[in-house]
Amino acid sequence: MSRFDLEGVVFDVDGVLFDTERLSQETWNAVSTELNWPQVGRAYLEFVGQNRADILQKMLDLFGPDFPRETFLLTCSARSQARMEQEGVPLKPGVREILEFLTARGIPAALATSTNRERTHRRMEMTGLGPCFSAVVTGDQVEHSKPDPEIYQLACQALGTAPSRTLAIEDSRNGILSAHAAGMPVVMIPDLIPPAPELERLLFRRCTSLLEVRELLDHLEDKATDLMRIFPGLTREEAEQRALEEMGAAEELGEELARVHSPLVGELWQLTRFLIR
Repeated sequence: MSRFDLEGVVFDVDGVLFDTERLSQETWNAVSTELNWPQVGRAYLEFVGQNRADILQKMLDLFGPDFPRETFLLTCSARSQARMEQEGVPLKPGVREILEFLTARGIPAALATSTNRERTHRRMEMTGLGPCFSAVVTGDQVEHSKPDPEIYQLACQALGTAPSRTLAIEDSRNGILSAHAAGMPVVMIPDLIPPAPELERLLFRRCTSLLEVRELLDHLEDKATDLMRIFPGLTREEAEQRALEEMGAAEELGEELARVHSPLVGELWQLTRFLIR
């Protein structure tokens, strides 16, 4: 099998690699209630994907100068980390599988996370995933956090890859906007925030898990190789583009069958594709 012609992959962390967004949301709700500012916990999703500096500014804008922003963030951070130290860092399904897939093909991976460097490296240490990543860009290394493209631009620079040939894997609106603005194809794996229609047009693909992303890349690699065998004049890039178009057309047909007939018919079509490919 020939190497899949992808230059690199950049992962968001919370909500993509680690199932930590729910933990953080629970902590925000608890601490904000204790401080008699329950509205802060309810607004948690508005802050997902942003670094500390931008969170502090948004809190000032939304809740005014009376809200103890620094105390709140320090308390939440300490509690979340203490819980992970006790219970471990919860991994999302498929984390180790997709990293093994990329490593086996010599495709470098990086992190682009709004979490600070100290906490990020501690989590990498706790999970043993650190050696899987050639570059790590954290929220305290950028002036502007997601949705600004800076963090993804830095990640591609650190990998030495072209953004257009580097896949971003994200779960949040801010992250998708950031990676798209950096010129990268984006795969969304929804976590706490459901996919919004206005974001769909920005996506390379929407998947349900990292296991599905691995399957997508594996299938694309196989299909491109088959097309090059059938049509010897095709370059790898042309074969990949054609494979993507064929896969996209098949997916659209499944959606149309589900819309016109029933969800079951659409699911049967997708199952047939899976069995015969």
